[in-house]
Amino acid sequence: MFEFAFDQAAGLRASAPVLPARVLPVAATAQPAQGYELLCRLAGCLATPDQPVVIVDASARESQRRTVDEGRHLGLLQVLRDPSVSGLGRPADQAEWLVLPGALGLQALAGTAATVGPAVALSRLLVPFAAGALVLLYGPAQGLSGLFGGTAVPVMVPLVAQPQASMDAYASVKRLHGAGLRPVLAPLAEAGASPAFGRVQDTVVDCARRHLLLELECWPAATWGHRALEAAVAAPGRSAASSMMEHQILDITRSDRRVHAHFSWS
Repeated sequence: MFEFAFDQAAGLRASAPVLPARVLPVAATAQPAQGYELLCRLAGCLATPDQPVVIVDASARESQRRTVDEGRHLGLLQVLRDPSVSGLGRPADQAEWLVLPGALGLQALAGTAATVGPAVALSRLLVPFAAGALVLLYGPAQGLSGLFGGTAVPVMVPLVAQPQASMDAYASVKRLHGAGLRPVLAPLAEAGASPAFGRVQDTVVDCARRHLLLELECWPAATWGHRALEAAVAAPGRSAASSMMEHQILDITRSDRRVHAHFSWS
């Protein structure tokens, strides 16, 4: 049992379920390019060989024109409309993560949510993506509210170093909270290091407390990775206990892989 060449977790790993595709919404800022910086940093914290990350940028509009390569899907709307698309997770060009524009797709999903409910819309969103993929859905607070309204889904609200940052962030927090979602404030690392910017963060938190009766949670940049993994949601129908069991099994098998790799030279 304790021989170095014996893989004690082989049977467990063979039967370990694969986590489903999940999504974490991120609210776009008044200047989407600055919020996109946060998005890329978050993707950098999350992307591993075992964890593909997909960015759906719903602040960018999909093209309606086909390219020469008919097999290339131009954005979220085209992916949603093509039932043959599945297993999206890793970019074909060996980039670190796959990026899809998604403004029209988000509108379509919000329409689905209004018609048949957010649970169906969430399932529709995640169908094209590979098992285990983490989808970062970056879009305006209004669009995210239309898709996830009433579900208490966590939504990251970037706080960036720009004029009127507090007003921009508070407006997103107010809309998301009013729609029944759970906004969390995510200040950029450099901005958080500034005492002046710290006061901006305090202003947003204080306004949420006084005007919305909301104790607004804040995610320091150093915690984004594990918090995002905990907060991301899968399509309905998967119990919390099942999801927790999958996390525990994956943690055990990943730990065993590290130990086995350490001793394999013997």
